[in-house]
Amino acid sequence: MNTPSVSPAGAKIAACADEERCEVVSCVLCLAEIPLSAAKSLENAEYVQHFCGLDCLAQWQNLAEQADTK
Repeated sequence: MNTPSVSPAGAKIAACADEERCEVVSCVLCLAEIPLSAAKSLENAEYVQHFCGLDCLAQWQNLAEQADTK
């Protein structure tokens, strides 16, 4: 695959050699499954970016910031 794929949220993601292993997870599922407290870790942020897309990463980080300010 030569062109970038698009996440369910519309974010571009890098092409993958093994499409079955690189399927983007819906952002709703990511937000439900990955705790907001994990947003403080760079490793977790990279995980969300890779499996959920850039738009979902931004939404996840914004929700984490809002939770911290409460």
